[in-house]
Amino acid sequence: MKSTVSSSYKTIKTDILVIGAGGAGLRAAIEVKKRGADVYLLGKEVLGCAHTGMAMGGMNAAMVAPATGEFHARITIEGGYNISNYKLCRIFGEEMPARIYDLEDYGVIYDRLDSGDFYVWAGPKQKYPLNVCVGDYTGREMMQGLVDQARKLGIKYTDEFFISKLLKDKEKVCGAIGINLKTDEFVVFQAKAVILATGGAGRMYEVTTNAASNTGDGYAMALGAGAKLIDMEMVQFHPTGMAQTPSSRGVLVTEKTRAHGGLLKNKKGERFMSKYYPKEMELAKRDEVSRAIYLEVAAGNGVDGNCVYLEVNHWPKEKILEVIPDVYEQYKNVGVDISKEPMKIYPSMHHMMGGVKIDEWGRSNHVDQLCPGEVAGGVHGANRLGGNSIAEGQVFGRRAGIGAIRYSKTVKSTHLDEKEIRNEIKRVNSFLIRKTGIEPQKIEKALKKTMWDNVGIFKDEKSMLQAKNKVEKLMKDAGKMKTRTVITERNRDLQDCLEICNMLETAQAVIEAGLIRKESRGAHSRTDYPKMLPEWEKNIAVSKEKGRIVTSLLEVER
Repeated sequence: MKSTVSSSYKTIKTDILVIGAGGAGLRAAIEVKKRGADVYLLGKEVLGCAHTGMAMGGMNAAMVAPATGEFHARITIEGGYNISNYKLCRIFGEEMPARIYDLEDYGVIYDRLDSGDFYVWAGPKQKYPLNVCVGDYTGREMMQGLVDQARKLGIKYTDEFFISKLLKDKEKVCGAIGINLKTDEFVVFQAKAVILATGGAGRMYEVTTNAASNTGDGYAMALGAGAKLIDMEMVQFHPTGMAQTPSSRGVLVTEKTRAHGGLLKNKKGERFMSKYYPKEMELAKRDEVSRAIYLEVAAGNGVDGNCVYLEVNHWPKEKILEVIPDVYEQYKNVGVDISKEPMKIYPSMHHMMGGVKIDEWGRSNHVDQLCPGEVAGGVHGANRLGGNSIAEGQVFGRRAGIGAIRYSKTVKSTHLDEKEIRNEIKRVNSFLIRKTGIEPQKIEKALKKTMWDNVGIFKDEKSMLQAKNKVEKLMKDAGKMKTRTVITERNRDLQDCLEICNMLETAQAVIEAGLIRKESRGAHSRTDYPKMLPEWEKNIAVSKEKGRIVTSLLEVER
């Protein structure tokens, strides 16, 4: 990006704009294109490099009896502690097998048995195996298939593009404005419907499995456009993130490891899960295992004082290389042979269960704004089951595409607000032209530490109020951010400034919802309200009115 500041922009018109090119966004764009509508796909990353590609263990689908779609829906609801949207879960369970076959048509080659049947494995809560996989690199293979299909269909795509704001025509979203990160050019997209598939927000935490691109952009933009978010207090920590070296801290170790017989042990060599969940042991739910590891380390039984062991060195090496080849390579890269010695692991922020409140076609309360994938809430409730994330994006990515086409046919024309566009260009340029100010990296570092220390695996009112006050201060500081004055290449500082604003907005929503829920349920564990209470079997909604966060309680949709 050049160091010059521009206020000019060009306009691109399309029927449907898809923001985000991970699994859900690609699937939505494919569906729109297949049905004959004009579609434009945008991604912050190079095509094929979205966070979806980091998914390891697989995706749930009732492909092999006795598993059924009804069973899949039921365990999703139970795993989510009964605050999932029941209708969305039933659709998810019923339609997911067809999405597996779609992906096979796109070139994804799933693991199969000699008989030709799908190889499926059972994760926590899975009485019957559901998880369909490609080794332990399912996300990577799925992305390759989706990208190939998008290219075959000739879908228009721009990568390394940052959308900073959704644009509205009165109360309806009519497009978006952003900046090409390679050329510094502002572009306005005018559309009849917008599909928001921007992923999660893991980078607002100090330790996360998430890619660098997961910065809460969609949550912030949706709030700004008037959408409701639900279940934002439900932040999932994956129990097994790498803790071998500082550079590898937080990198995902797939749940497939525990599901196939991996053992968790403390520094004494004890299988400590027997203290916490003696029946389920290593196959307790993600929130349960994460809490157990946290408590074991806090009790002084951690390895090196800050982690525990995950062992597979009792497996034959052939099994390791067949079941978890990527995990083997991850540890080999930091000097550990997991066929001979244990892995060091600790929980890592992993997934946002909450997101934009949607209906069965992915539509928000603004029907012109459709949200599939991690940016949407409703399916996972208070805890996401392993294998449900990249699967969900396929079901509701397709449905969002269909919903967008249906809505776009009702729209005769849209009008862009020139003042709104100029104000957004001015906001973005303010980070470039400011003579003195705060480096974005300082605010980002403070946010990460605040969320990790105060809004983590365990929390209470005092810690969340501290986080609330800190985030409010950081939001004021964010208005003073500036990029470096000498720019020789792409302006990463500007991207940081824009992403930090979005992460702060998202963090605020998480904290406000967390303060409201005065109980412990799933991923939301409060030491001051340790019990799960029937009266809190509700969803907490977060919206924005006149620039301020507003919360409300909603009945669970059954």
